[in-house]
Amino acid sequence: MPENIRLLKVTHNYPRWEGDHAGPFVSLLARQLLNHDIEPVVVAPHHAGAKEEEVMGGIKVYRFRYASNDEDEDLAYHGDMHKLVLGSVSGIFKFRQFLECFRKKVSDVIEREKIDVLAGHWLVPSGMVIKTANKKRNLPTFMYSHGTDVRVVRKYSRAAYRYLRSFCLGLKRWTVVSSYLKEQMVNIDRQLESIIDVLPLPQDETVFYADESVRTDDNLVVAVTRFTEQKRVDYLLKAFAKVVQKVPEARLEIYGSGPLKHEMVKLLDRLGIQSRVNIYEPVNQADLRVVYNRAAMVVLNSVEEGFGLALSEAMLCGTAVIGAASGGITDIIEHEKRGLLVEPDNTEELAEAMARLLGDKPLAGRLASAGHQFALDNYASSASARKYAEIIRQGLGRT
Repeated sequence: MPENIRLLKVTHNYPRWEGDHAGPFVSLLARQLLNHDIEPVVVAPHHAGAKEEEVMGGIKVYRFRYASNDEDEDLAYHGDMHKLVLGSVSGIFKFRQFLECFRKKVSDVIEREKIDVLAGHWLVPSGMVIKTANKKRNLPTFMYSHGTDVRVVRKYSRAAYRYLRSFCLGLKRWTVVSSYLKEQMVNIDRQLESIIDVLPLPQDETVFYADESVRTDDNLVVAVTRFTEQKRVDYLLKAFAKVVQKVPEARLEIYGSGPLKHEMVKLLDRLGIQSRVNIYEPVNQADLRVVYNRAAMVVLNSVEEGFGLALSEAMLCGTAVIGAASGGITDIIEHEKRGLLVEPDNTEELAEAMARLLGDKPLAGRLASAGHQFALDNYASSASARKYAEIIRQGLGRT
C-alpha cells in the first residue's frame, strides 16, 4: 500500500458552512483525495458565521482571523479581493495584515498536523503566503490555478511575477484548469511549460446530473454568473432583448451577485424586457441542479474565463450550452458538437444562437447529449481526483 500523504491545502476560498457556494470545487477535490491515500487539511480565511476550526466532510478546516471583528473581515469570498486591495491605501494595509495572519496560521498548522506537502489554490494570495511560510521548511509544493490569479499576474506581471518567479519555478507541479491558462502563463515565462498540467475543475456528479423528475421549460434561458465587467451581463441582456423580438415567449433567469447588479437592473428597464427577465441571488448546489435541469439552455458569454464552471455543471445536467469563444470556455465547448460558441461581445451572434436553440429542439437535444457524455468523461470529481493524486505522487517521486 502507498504511504499516506498529509497535504495542506492553502486557499482564500473554501465553503464557510455546509451548502455554501464559496469554493465548492476545492472542497470536493479535498474530499475525493481521501480515496487516494492523501489526507488533506485546509487553511482558509475566517468569515462571519463560520467556525474557526471544524471538520467538514471528513476534512479538518482551520480558518484564520485577520481583523478584530467580523465586519472588517471582508477581503475574501466576494470575488474582488484585488480591487479591494488596490482601491485604497487602507486596502493595502489590510491585505498586509491578511497575508501575515494567513502565513502564521499556515505555519502553525504545518507543525500541528505534521504536514508533508503544501498545495495552494490560486497563486495570489496563496502562493505569496506559502513562499514565506515554507521558506525554512522547504516542503514540496504544488499550485492549482483557477483563473483570477492568472489574470492578476498578467495585469501586474512585472511586479507580481518577479516576486513569485523563483517560487513558481520551484513548484513540483502547477495545475491550471484550462489550456488557455497554461498558454497565458507560458507566454509570461517559457520555463513554466514543463511543470504546468491542465486539470479541469472537478464537478460533483452526485449533485449535478440529469434529473428526470424536473420538467424542462423549453422557453427558459439561464445564466449563472457574477455581475462584473468580465462576465458581460450587459451584452447578454442586450442580446436577449433581440431574442424576445423573435421568440416572445422566451424568458431569462440570471443567478448571481456582484458590484454591477444595480446597473444591470437599470439596463433591464431601458431595454423594456423587465417582464421577461428575473434576477436571483446565488443558490446552493442542489437547487442549482434543478435550475439547470429546468433550463432549455445555459449561457456564459464572459471573456477570458479561466474555465467556465456554469457550463460544465449544466452539461452534467444534460442541458445545452452556449459560450463565448474566449478563454477556457473553448476547452469545454466544441462548436456545433457539444454546444455553440459565439464571438465575444457580439450581441447579434449571441441572440442568434439563443434563438436558434429555442427554435430547434432536435439540435438542442443533440448538443446536450454530446455535452453530457463529455462532461461525465472529463469533469466528474472521481476522475479529476485520480488525475490530481497521480500528479502529486509523480511530483513527489512516489509513483
